[in-house]
Amino acid sequence: MRSSWRGVIGWVVLVELCMLSGCGTRVTELDLRTNDPRQDQGKIAAFHAHEAARLRQMAHDQQHRAVVYERLFGQDSDWVKGARLLAQSYADAADEQERTAERHQGVARDGRLSQAVRPTVP
Repeated sequence: MRSSWRGVIGWVVLVELCMLSGCGTRVTELDLRTNDPRQDQGKIAAFHAHEAARLRQMAHDQQHRAVVYERLFGQDSDWVKGARLLAQSYADAADEQERTAERHQGVARDGRLSQAVRPTVP
């Protein structure tokens, strides 16, 4: 009887140790603003490239809305002006995301930040 309890307690302790070791592992998140070559720069570049494509699609959609609004409300409508302004804003953001992706691709390729693609400080 005693040996069966020891076996059960042993299994419980083993399961607890496995659970604690699983919870104790450190998961590192990507820092999207770093140029540290130790980070996965390829994944960071892919993220920014995906964001650029998404923003380009949003800019295209807003341009389409501007055309529709122009037919409905006229060329000088605030709706048309707002849609075009928003489309330009999305396009500018996409350009910035593409520059950021190129910078991170350079770090992934060279292992350091290239002089040609250093971020601009406003």
